[in-house]
Amino acid sequence: MSLSYSSRILTRHTALLGLTSAIVGGLLPVTVCAQENTTVLEPITVFANSWEELARKAAATATVLDEEALSRPLSPDLDAVAGRSANTVFQRANSQERLVVRGMSAFDNALADPVGFMVNGVPLPLGAIQLPHFFGAENVTLLKGPQGTIFGRNSEAGLLSFDTVSPGSREGGEVNVGVQGSDAGARPVGGIGSILWSGRPENGPALSLGLEFTRDPGVINNPATGADDGGKDRRVTGFAGVEWALDDGGYLKLTTVAEDQKFNKEQFRYINGPLATDRYESIYSNPSWESRRSSITALEYGASFESFDLTAITGLTTFDRTFVLDFDSSPLPLGVTTLDVSDRTVSQDVRLTSTTEGPWKWTLGVNAFRQATDADFNLGSMSTDRHTEIDRTGAAIYGFSEYSLTERLRLGAGLRVDYISSDGWQQFSSPMASLRYDANETSTALLPKFTASYDLTDATTLHGSYARGYMPAGYNYGFANSATSLAYEAEYSWNAEVGIKHEFSTGAMLSLAAFQTTVKDKQITETIPGAAQYISNAGEARSYGIEAELSTPLAYGWEIAANAGWQRARATSFQTTSMNPATGALVGVDWSGNDLPIAPETTWGLSLSHQGEVWRGRVSLNGSGSYWFDPGNTVKQKGFMTVDAEVSRKLGKGELTLWVKNLFDEEYYSAAASTLRGVVVEDGSPRTIGMNWRVKW
Repeated sequence: MSLSYSSRILTRHTALLGLTSAIVGGLLPVTVCAQENTTVLEPITVFANSWEELARKAAATATVLDEEALSRPLSPDLDAVAGRSANTVFQRANSQERLVVRGMSAFDNALADPVGFMVNGVPLPLGAIQLPHFFGAENVTLLKGPQGTIFGRNSEAGLLSFDTVSPGSREGGEVNVGVQGSDAGARPVGGIGSILWSGRPENGPALSLGLEFTRDPGVINNPATGADDGGKDRRVTGFAGVEWALDDGGYLKLTTVAEDQKFNKEQFRYINGPLATDRYESIYSNPSWESRRSSITALEYGASFESFDLTAITGLTTFDRTFVLDFDSSPLPLGVTTLDVSDRTVSQDVRLTSTTEGPWKWTLGVNAFRQATDADFNLGSMSTDRHTEIDRTGAAIYGFSEYSLTERLRLGAGLRVDYISSDGWQQFSSPMASLRYDANETSTALLPKFTASYDLTDATTLHGSYARGYMPAGYNYGFANSATSLAYEAEYSWNAEVGIKHEFSTGAMLSLAAFQTTVKDKQITETIPGAAQYISNAGEARSYGIEAELSTPLAYGWEIAANAGWQRARATSFQTTSMNPATGALVGVDWSGNDLPIAPETTWGLSLSHQGEVWRGRVSLNGSGSYWFDPGNTVKQKGFMTVDAEVSRKLGKGELTLWVKNLFDEEYYSAAASTLRGVVVEDGSPRTIGMNWRVKW
């Protein structure tokens, strides 16, 4: 199905060694094992339990991207998180985007995500597809496992959060401009431009703002039509914030983040059969494109009292997605598939967090939201049209408390009571029928969580947790044809984790963890007659594994970061129906024992970086074992490795950076599926080379 790097591993490692040596030689001729002048890493803190604490003492597995990790030539996205976090995979495809943590993912194109996402304290109801790029982010944190007892809206598999640059926090700004291109095809170069500023004008509120524009011409061409813009992408991301200090000692902060993206979708190609093409070649008969617009606005009020802090966040999120897609990615004139999704969500979160010194720490909060989603899905070749409207109302009370029994032993317990009521209806139209049907779902979930941590020494902490997670009920907007097939119920899981964290005297940090997750009532898809799918709760799954993350400073500004993970993520019970590609008939299948999609047994990452007064550089390797794209385990991605590198030099008040992504042009697939005409795939990102100039003041 795709290239494995085993046949070229010697050549690539030799080239990588040469590249590393060149960068090392060009930066500083030092002996990195020397003990003097060792770089000291800043302590990493997290809000894993709402209050700030050292990451190495928290009873949670957390991956944190700090300012240095985020200051890449291009604003990073979830790729950067996956590269630093074990057993974490980011699937970036033109069809969908999702972060798969420890094997947990939703069915394709679901309107919910087992991983929670939060920007400036506001939850994103649609998950990864609604998440903006990390432009202007101060730091990014991924907490693994259920997090419903500590933050606003529930999350089953983990929580990724970030805040944009705080108003007044920098007292200055920066401008970044750059060009980029790929040797995968003769295309015009792409570009990036951004400006960011934060300050506190005299006698006025603190301010922050930023704007970034990117353009990528892509590398997809259509030999049948001569078009060469199948992968064209344009994006604008911006943020703004203002904060007032109140007379009572509190603060009021208003922030907004917005992103507008439009890209061509002519990116699938066949790799076998009569329609097969070469890499980055499409043969679509109809132009295909997609646009996404999103905004996240937060009004936050904070105040401190004698024994606790009060935080209240009112959030408004908007998301609009529209696409037109060639029905079968072939020259056949079968029409197009269209989708138009609009989501508007208002949320309110009020949280109290203890501030007193002592053995007892606690947080208590309430969250409420109102969500309206409209979706129009049209299969032009089948003359079917579905208009769906969904209204959700939710309320929850959540709390967590941790008590230090001794100076070394801390026990924690929390509970979330989550209530969601939803109503949905769908209008189905085809040449054979015109139907209108509705469904409603109401559920109350009790989600407990227990933690324990023990300091073996001042530098070593053992920790464990046991928590229940769930993903709420939903609606089948794309393929229902009756009230029975329109709605599906919630899925539930239990997550157990144990781990150890150690800080060495040199400043190096090591964390090891083992986990197990069991899922009941898993939401799965079943194909049913009438070009439709039924989403049932008939599945069960289990994932377990181990993972390690290490960061260690070396001499004279050098640092190594590494992670490795091993997991088994399988369906323990999965009986459903599927279409036989050879006959086109529906058949019953038993996929029990199959691997879950996008869940490789092994993942790993390794980076060597240097931070000096004049030069800085970085080389990183990210590898993945093989995995399946589908629950039937019919389309497989073989193991692969990508290499990125960059080197920067300060020149006056600015900094010039040369960078390359996917240095060895590793061939892999972002998405793949089996169809009646063969296997279609979307090629992963090619080798891309760029140059950036950044000025700060």
